[in-house]
Amino acid sequence: MSTKKVLMSSPEYFKVEYSINPWMVEGTEVDLELATQQWNNLKSTIELSGAEVLLVPAHPNQPDLVFTANSGIIKEDKVLIANFKYKERVGEEALFEKWFSENGYQVARIPKEFKFEGRGDAFVYGDKLIGSYGIRSDKEALIYIAEQFELEPIIVELAQDKFYHLDTCFQHFSSGDAIFYPEAFKDSTLSAFNKIFNLHPVSEHDANQLACNAVVINENVIFPSDEIEVIETIANLGLTPKVANVSEFLKSGGACQCLVIALN
Repeated sequence: MSTKKVLMSSPEYFKVEYSINPWMVEGTEVDLELATQQWNNLKSTIELSGAEVLLVPAHPNQPDLVFTANSGIIKEDKVLIANFKYKERVGEEALFEKWFSENGYQVARIPKEFKFEGRGDAFVYGDKLIGSYGIRSDKEALIYIAEQFELEPIIVELAQDKFYHLDTCFQHFSSGDAIFYPEAFKDSTLSAFNKIFNLHPVSEHDANQLACNAVVINENVIFPSDEIEVIETIANLGLTPKVANVSEFLKSGGACQCLVIALN
């Protein structure tokens, strides 16, 4: 089995200077030294869990580039780059396109009229595209991706601005299990996903800790806080829960998964 590889970007320019989701309060002070320590700890935890971390260079004009999950969607050596909803992040698109092109990927773009924010709202799962729309990504973008990648679209509509991407309220594991926050979805039973995953709901408390924004490396599940109730459930499933506190990044509405995109 090939080594799992993920893409990250260092937080040296990370700050909260605008508000594009309910977590972000313009002008919130970020402790950059602490944020850097937390990011380095997450990176180390990922590496100790068995993955290789590759880096896209940080950019002084793109404070949210650190959230590499939004770079695009990947199927094997093919990448469709994100079309960000807000102008503050549009500059990231060319930086991600450059990195993927220089690293041997076949890079393409989604029609500009369709907004799509990468792994934040969709991922490839076997012969299916699992995705969400309604807040930051358009349904039409997901249908386009499914057609380009020859996948069956299994897509759901989000219901709350606070849980603005799929990865803020849903995560699946190698066991076939998944956790989700019911209130984040128009269909709180998540019936479309129930046919594919063994679903475990999380509490409002856990949702507000971004428990679903965990990074999965093989059997390891890296959570953003040790104050998450569903950690016990994960351990009982035979998975290995770990914690990498990323509290500074929650100020921008992101946690562990937001800081990472799996490359294989």
